[in-house]
Amino acid sequence: MNQHMTEPSLTAAPNLDRLFSPRAIAVVGATDASNSIGGMPMRYLTGYGYKGKVYPVNPKRTELMGLTCYESIRDVPDGVDLVLIAVLAKYVPDILRDAAGRGIPFALILSAGFGETPEGKELETELRRIIAETGIRVVGPNCLGILNVPEKMHCGFGQGMAEQNYKHWPVAMATQSGGYGFVIVKNAHREGMGFQYVASIGNSYDLNVLDFIAYFLEHPEIKVVSAFVEGITDGRRMLALGRRALELGKPILIWKAGTTAAGQSAAASHTASMAASYALYQATFREGGFIELRDYEDYVDITRAFLSGIEPAGKRMVIVTGSGGAGVVASDRYEEAGIELPPLSPKSAKALEGLLPAFGVISNPVDISGQTSKDGRSTSNAVVDIILQDPDVDMVMVRSQQTTGSAELAQGLADIRDKHGKPVLVTMSAGDSLPAKALFDERRVPWQQTVSRSAPVARALADFAAQRRAFSTRAPAPVRHFTPKPLDLGQGGAFLPEFASRKVLDAYGISALDARFVSEAEIDTYSPGPGDFPVAVKAHSAEIPHKSEADAIRLGLRSAEAVRESAREVIANARKHDPKAMVDGVLVQPMAGGTEIILGAMVDDCFGPVVMFGLGGIFAELIKDVSYGFAPVDPAKAMDMIRSIKGFKLLDGYRGRPRADLDALADMLSRLSWLIAENADRISSIDINPVFVDGNKLTVADALVVRKA
Repeated sequence: MNQHMTEPSLTAAPNLDRLFSPRAIAVVGATDASNSIGGMPMRYLTGYGYKGKVYPVNPKRTELMGLTCYESIRDVPDGVDLVLIAVLAKYVPDILRDAAGRGIPFALILSAGFGETPEGKELETELRRIIAETGIRVVGPNCLGILNVPEKMHCGFGQGMAEQNYKHWPVAMATQSGGYGFVIVKNAHREGMGFQYVASIGNSYDLNVLDFIAYFLEHPEIKVVSAFVEGITDGRRMLALGRRALELGKPILIWKAGTTAAGQSAAASHTASMAASYALYQATFREGGFIELRDYEDYVDITRAFLSGIEPAGKRMVIVTGSGGAGVVASDRYEEAGIELPPLSPKSAKALEGLLPAFGVISNPVDISGQTSKDGRSTSNAVVDIILQDPDVDMVMVRSQQTTGSAELAQGLADIRDKHGKPVLVTMSAGDSLPAKALFDERRVPWQQTVSRSAPVARALADFAAQRRAFSTRAPAPVRHFTPKPLDLGQGGAFLPEFASRKVLDAYGISALDARFVSEAEIDTYSPGPGDFPVAVKAHSAEIPHKSEADAIRLGLRSAEAVRESAREVIANARKHDPKAMVDGVLVQPMAGGTEIILGAMVDDCFGPVVMFGLGGIFAELIKDVSYGFAPVDPAKAMDMIRSIKGFKLLDGYRGRPRADLDALADMLSRLSWLIAENADRISSIDINPVFVDGNKLTVADALVVRKA
């Protein structure tokens, strides 16, 4: 892979080794009340097999659970790597300051009552100041704790921490919601999935979810990284970590909560984190090694698949089943997931003729019906072996009792998978043989409870592999392919009037439709030339950015008198819409036609400069058919954005329409991206709407530039 593709400053990982593997832990607020926040970690740390030292801190006790109890963190022995704080919020700053003074590198604050409540704002400010001044690394506050499965370090509270028998798998998760995160962990545990590390990170005054993702990515023992995310503050770092995941071949399974307006509001009140636009998160996921999850079943099934370490060469799947009904359902789900179900090759079909009974079905899906064996060999395993030999098949899904009925048959299927080096997905219900499930987990052959659950797995494998292939050929960084003119943004309010906005675009080589500015004093004597019609007339004002809302635009005018009458009318409407607005005249421009396109750019608080491309007009309003890119983008990336919208066929010669000049459109989008990227400190947003696309002709009909305050 291209190791130069990510910015080291954005992908740098903090060293959290002593956080997850501390030599000694001091528990401040320790108690022997087994169901209290200070008592549960004491019970887990002393009773579950953790080998490090535990120092309880409680000024009211001298002994606790057979251990010496210390009055203050100042009194504990040297060598403590982690202080767990489980006291009232008002006491936390002093404890944190004392811990830093002792040279303790990490603090885990379970206490709540800080930034998520109005009265805790001052405490939050003080905590942040202590962290900045001392350099102590902090998890939380308002979190459930840290879990290290192989070292039996259950350093926190709650029912998720209470489970003693988690399996050890090379999987790590960071969760912004401790309660729901451990619901995921417990549900995954019930389906036989394991973990190495789990971190509940709460309000993230210091270490945040991206810090943990970065650490997990670089950890040599972790093969699958996962996160439950409500909101982040550094979208560019998230983007860089997604690219780093592609470099390393480690997927980041991400469950993004707060994807709707209601969900975003709940996220803000829950952990005081503001959720950026979900569309920008999705754009980030598509550009990096992220796999988006919707429920814990996806988490379990997709994790199993990625632990195999086998990537498909494409998305061509053959289904092997002992039930016609299961094959039909699987076909539906796979097609919905965008997985191809190609016909069997003549060679494969010929080989299967001598293997299947007369009532078997030789197609895709392959239905082996009731035949269990042929010449002493499992029929379903033999079928899979034949199909995987086909170079035009990338994956196989098998649903057959013959394969899952015993560990021996499962072992045979795993051997076949390894021989061909292609993913094999196994579907078997909860009642199937447990020895086979254990064998599949040991050999990292992914299995799912239903054929429907296998479809997202196949899609995840295919998408991640495709992203890896695309990433390996991606240019190291976009390079500006033109020289802009000096840019004059002028003075005054936030909105530039349209005439000035057009000049801004022109500085970066984005030419708008010719327009004539006519002052209010010139209207009565103004007359377009005979060849200018039809024309549009728009009120010109820096204080009325959206002219249609003010009924300040008229289209398709075909006479000089209609132009003059409409000019007076749109000025009057603009002043009625905003009596304080300065309206200095109108713009008169020729009419244009074709498919309407919208181009946009903005500086997002989380993701920085961003560009948008989509269908305009009613398509933009009704179906929001748009794509996003992180500025600057080169023309190749701009072309990817153009091709990714649902309505791309309208630009590509659909049903006899003239094919758009896609190269020119990509060039325009790239230029816009450089404009916002290089002027992000001065420009807040840019709208180019509409752009009319008529074959090789691109016409910018309107533009709006918004300056930063």
